[in-house]
Amino acid sequence: MFNYNMYNMEKEQNLPRPTVEQLNEYDNLSAALSSSDLQGAAYDDTINRINQLISSFDWNNYEFTDPVTGLKGVKNAAGQILVPAQFEGFTILGDHHVFNLKHLAAQKNGKFGVVKADGKGETLCDFRFDTLIWDAYTGLYHGRWDGIKEKFGYVTIDGKVFIPNVITKFYEPWNDFILLESDGKVGALDVSTMCFVLPQYDKADWEPDTNVIFYKDGVAGYVIEETVEFVPVDQFEEDEKYDDVYVFNTNINI
Repeated sequence: MFNYNMYNMEKEQNLPRPTVEQLNEYDNLSAALSSSDLQGAAYDDTINRINQLISSFDWNNYEFTDPVTGLKGVKNAAGQILVPAQFEGFTILGDHHVFNLKHLAAQKNGKFGVVKADGKGETLCDFRFDTLIWDAYTGLYHGRWDGIKEKFGYVTIDGKVFIPNVITKFYEPWNDFILLESDGKVGALDVSTMCFVLPQYDKADWEPDTNVIFYKDGVAGYVIEETVEFVPVDQFEEDEKYDDVYVFNTNINI
């Protein structure tokens, strides 16, 4: 899982927090970058000012506590409330630069759910998970539930289980390919298509920019993304019906 705390420690320089006006300036300049009218010197000036703002202030969101109830909420870098103080705690708080999250995992009655970071804290996912940690690369939460501590699954923002809680390990992505592991078996998630196959193979060869070869009972084969069918390498390469079939791969997705 992404080590957000390490990211914060590396980033922290005891910088002051921006004012609301400076935060709004950052937002307006960032929006201007997407305009096709911004070119040449104007574009360069905008980039320079954004970089100046980024390097001058602490853009991290932060937790605050209601002194009466003891419950916690989250404010943005300028002190504006993103989530009201109605919860026991949070996992990743985000910031106003790299991880400008529109939702946060919050704890209530000992369980985690997902709430909007819009100032009101509307519930997006009910509080039934043992833990939820945002995975920015996949756009999903790593979740644990039903008291199972050794394994996790992938959960959508609204709490739907995308991959069941059978995963024990995942590997760093390569061109949107993520190798998944469970009890000595491997599977995969393709972030570009959001297709996955649960761990059931003995091992996998996933060299850069190639089709991934999975092994099962001594047989090498490819796994078709749409159907998760395992096709032995020789059969796949000789049979014309597989000519345009998309399999799990580490190719660059453009």
